[in-house]
Amino acid sequence: MKTNVTISATIALTLLIIGFQSSVFAQSSNSLGSPILGNSQIGDAETKINQKLNEAQQKIGSIDLENFIDMDVSEILESFRNIIPFPGNNLGGIPGQIGVLVYTHGLGYPGSHDPEKTEPIKEALEKLGYPTEIITHMPYNWDEGLQKLDEQGVKYVIFMYSDLFGPESTVIHNVTRGYFGGIEEYKYCPGVPMGPDSCQYMGMMTTPASETSDATLIFSRPASPDDRILREIFVKIAEKSNSENDGIPSNEIFVNVGHGARSDLNDMAQTTELTNAAKYVQQKIGYADAFGVTAREDWPDLMATAVPAAVDKIEESLAAHSADSVVLVPATGGMGYEAVKEELDIRGISYVEAEAPIPIGSDEFVQWALKNVLGTTAFIVKEKPMENTITPDWN
Repeated sequence: MKTNVTISATIALTLLIIGFQSSVFAQSSNSLGSPILGNSQIGDAETKINQKLNEAQQKIGSIDLENFIDMDVSEILESFRNIIPFPGNNLGGIPGQIGVLVYTHGLGYPGSHDPEKTEPIKEALEKLGYPTEIITHMPYNWDEGLQKLDEQGVKYVIFMYSDLFGPESTVIHNVTRGYFGGIEEYKYCPGVPMGPDSCQYMGMMTTPASETSDATLIFSRPASPDDRILREIFVKIAEKSNSENDGIPSNEIFVNVGHGARSDLNDMAQTTELTNAAKYVQQKIGYADAFGVTAREDWPDLMATAVPAAVDKIEESLAAHSADSVVLVPATGGMGYEAVKEELDIRGISYVEAEAPIPIGSDEFVQWALKNVLGTTAFIVKEKPMENTITPDWN
């Protein structure tokens, strides 16, 4: 439950965001600097906020949400300009009720995310008025991020996966949707179930978000390597590699190396996404061949088979296409990428080490995040979900 001080500060901030006249604020402040609002003023503010949301819902009712998949960010913003007022750039107000959790992997200790990716996303979303917190998979701090958004009075929270693991590529999507979000159909614990509502996975515990906040969670479509915006990152990687290494694409194959998954189904989904992105690069650049492989790097028994299999495929492709070198990209792979390199060295196969998606792809990640959040905002305003859910474009 929120304190009266928190409510006052939240309503005051929201009133400022949506541009109401500030006569209310010409009042005394408490010791924390927050305006002191009476109950009637708080009630009036909430009525005006809800009225704004209702008006936007009526206007957006005619929009086909599926169209957002094919629209770019500038087109979406233009569509929203007269529907959902944004505080950034004098665009107006409703996003103050919608917060965003930007999810990324992390390396097992606080602050260990990719700041070149997450910080620009956070900054861009906050300019549009969305309270935003960065959260990590290792260590789990989802509840901490949610609590910070709850303290800002958000009504909805968009849970946005910024790692390059698409909708079917990792069991963590079920941990977050099923156990953190409490959506029954996704309650599959890949680790140790701790009762009906909690899951311990990779040494970390997930408990329901409802224990932290009464905000409604909306799980938006995860980032994936073959997303129409994010796949351009791999084109940039290829272009830079060619420039720096005097590459001849027609004599090379382009290979995205992925982290991999324990589940065969998840692992195949990762391979498909990585291959789709690689094929797009091949179309643009003209490589002899292009595809994705995974190292299944968190599971030694699986990795022992996956790495040689990945290099077998590379070797076969080189022979089939009369190519003489590999452009090797650490798309989502870490130690697995290093293991693939080592196997290539053992077999005497020539390769060029290309860049990882970050930091070269920071701008594309920002564009993707804006499109993701704007599309999810349209869904929220149109549907007004009352329970935690996923967006219609998840799959």
